Amino acid sequence: MRSTTSMSKAKNKVPFKTRLLTFAIPLFVGLIAAVVVKYYVFTPVHIPNQFMEPTLKIGSTAYFNRLFRSKHLGIGDVVLVRSPLDPNSVLIARIVGKPGDTIYVQKRMVFRNDTLLDPTSFPESSSNEIPMIPPGKTESDDMPKVTVPEKSFFLLADNRELGVDSRTLGVVQESHVIATLW
Repeated sequence: MRSTTSMSKAKNKVPFKTRLLTFAIPLFVGLIAAVVVKYYVFTPVHIPNQFMEPTLKIGSTAYFNRLFRSKHLGIGDVVLVRSPLDPNSVLIARIVGKPGDTIYVQKRMVFRNDTLLDPTSFPESSSNEIPMIPPGKTESDDMPKVTVPEKSFFLLADNRELGVDSRTLGVVQESHVIATLW
């Protein structure tokens, strides 16, 4: 007569293929989900230059959220955008003007709709070293008035001495915005 314990062991034995599938399927789904989240929800961007210092340090990695709505973008938001001049390159800058706004720079101060933007919205470097003024820029860094058209933004780099932004590229279309800083 057979023992009941040996019979229950034989009935409960799970085939190797089933055990492998119960392990492999969740692992595969998890890996796919991680890749989708990393590249289609949160985009990691290596910071290659000093355009956004001190907010984003050269050599660091910043994470940008691709799930955003243009109507929720506000003044001061840092965005990742496709360059209006070269669709293969991207740049990072801060929104200072939305559709209908009038933007100008006078003696390095940024004005939006004739009101001075809070200077603390552009973080300053902790070092007191004043960089040499790049070619094409002046000590006052003045810029004439620009009215931002519909479905566009005016962007400025935090490090305006070195940064590339709407002063040289013009306003950026809403459709060129890829993501916002997380």
